Amino acid sequence: MKTSRLLIDGDILTYRTCWAVQNEVEWEDGIVTTAVNLEELKTQADISIRYWQEKIGISTTIICFSPKGSKYFRHKILEEYKGNRKATKKPLGYHFLVEYLKKNYTTYTLHECEADDALGILATDGGYSRNVIVSIDKDMLTVPCEYFNMDTEVTETVTETLADYMHLYQTLVGDNTDNYKGCPGVGPKKAVEILETPTWDSVLAAFHKAGLTEEDALVQARVARILRADDYDFKNEEVVLWEPSRN
Repeated sequence: MKTSRLLIDGDILTYRTCWAVQNEVEWEDGIVTTAVNLEELKTQADISIRYWQEKIGISTTIICFSPKGSKYFRHKILEEYKGNRKATKKPLGYHFLVEYLKKNYTTYTLHECEADDALGILATDGGYSRNVIVSIDKDMLTVPCEYFNMDTEVTETVTETLADYMHLYQTLVGDNTDNYKGCPGVGPKKAVEILETPTWDSVLAAFHKAGLTEEDALVQARVARILRADDYDFKNEEVVLWEPSRN
């Protein structure tokens, strides 16, 4: 009998939990320090996980993390990927909580891939009756999956047709947060117009109109792509770069 799995974004879980339990302590001499209770940190993470398990009705859980370091396969495609983000310290208790979760839950990390990609690969593994991603990242809409939003607590079924559409949409509009620009002059409204026929040819025509090449378009599409099971070579631990369907 095929099993169901709850796939949790461990990066988001850890950050949110750490920030939530931090406390400021003001001393008599006017000095303010920040502290975190490590037992509370573990308890709050456990509570969140149990809540999602009960809410969604799946007990088998895998928590996905990005690997240590800040360089991923996307940096080989686009050097300035996420280059606009200032280096910041992890919140108090971050490394402690990651280690706690790894010791007490099943976790999953892939070489040079972000947690989003690990989630996407597991979610599109056809060997399970149901895979539900738990995250808050809009990029999950580019993956054919069941997606439970931590904030809204709404579960959405993302069909393959919708996921493919959203991938092309992200290719066109880019993502300022991740520092890839998409197609110059194309915003959300224009992207919807272009994708009235949602094909690679439509995307390519927009890039050509902007004076860019197909290689330019492919860079944006490959950075925008959240990996699915067919996009990873497990034997060689390598990403299989996305190739468009020709229409």
